Amino acid sequence: MATIDKRGEGQWRARVRRDGKSLTRTFETRDEAQAWALRIEGKIVGDEYQDRRKVQATSLAEACDWYLENLNRKQADAKNKVSKVSYWRSSEFASWSLVSLRPADLIRWRRAVLDEDNRDEDEIAGPGAKVGSQTVVHRLNVLSQIYAQWALAHDQTVTCPVVRGVRPSLPDGRSRRLDPNPDRDGRDEETRLLATAERSSRPWLKAAIVIALETCMRQSELAELTWDRVRLNVEDPFADLPKTKNDRPRRIPLSVRAVAAFETLKGASIIIGKRKVLPVETGRGIAHAFRAAISEDEFQDLRWHDLRHEAISRLFERTDLRDNEIMAISGHIRPEMLTRYTHLRADRLGSRLPGGRLNVHANR
Repeated sequence: MATIDKRGEGQWRARVRRDGKSLTRTFETRDEAQAWALRIEGKIVGDEYQDRRKVQATSLAEACDWYLENLNRKQADAKNKVSKVSYWRSSEFASWSLVSLRPADLIRWRRAVLDEDNRDEDEIAGPGAKVGSQTVVHRLNVLSQIYAQWALAHDQTVTCPVVRGVRPSLPDGRSRRLDPNPDRDGRDEETRLLATAERSSRPWLKAAIVIALETCMRQSELAELTWDRVRLNVEDPFADLPKTKNDRPRRIPLSVRAVAAFETLKGASIIIGKRKVLPVETGRGIAHAFRAAISEDEFQDLRWHDLRHEAISRLFERTDLRDNEIMAISGHIRPEMLTRYTHLRADRLGSRLPGGRLNVHANR
């Protein structure tokens, strides 16, 4: 039970009694005293009062502006976040109050941008989809961050509309591998790819492909790599990546083949300061060069990112590295992200079965 008493000029005392005990506090105005009493009473009985006027009066656009003002622009994914926030800042929901946006509204929006009503039964998006399902997930993830961080900073309780069932399902990860089978000239797909890259107008492309296959680097990581982060003339050569997709630095060991590829890029020049290893502005420059060099007829459905998938697959197939060691090289942050690769070692499990490996020549 709460009571408010006037104690003098500009003094209002609030008292909350519960189970024979009382809490008191003095304020300059009655409204402040009453708000405090309501809040304390709510905490005691589990039904805390909260002034909803602030969150009700804040639009999604205003929350987006606040988020951008407080965003750490040094984060590896800051540019991507800015683009996602800008999307919501100009969306149909921009003028809506934060409390007005519901999960049903986002599902309706998702169905529209993915053209779900016209999709085939086994498809995620329809032919008229404006973006891919992965982009929709990224946008919703940033929207969820906006709600969470704004609410925390302003000490407000607001229900985030990005709940289970709002995000679309995602297609299975790409499984494109380089074909190890030789063609009529006895060349496998990697050999042909490197030969094609060597004829490219970008003299660095062949070495970049080798480095990608040997290090598992993402194209953005390779594009940002500078020579001061590469150590070739040490006992165990390595490359340091201070800025990655997951905003976590990591050190990548370099194989003999990777070192040789770096040496071709280094050439006879003297490496000074923070000059980039590759002459590109962003990772897109690598992808554009790759697409310009290869033809769909010769390398069907092959993308630059497939080289990373190939590199990780080879670590499972050709090495005895533990999963956590492969994670340290690839930059994955959760073990489950490598689940799609574990089948590549299934043939090695025979030695761990009772009786060891099966002797195929026994009982003949």
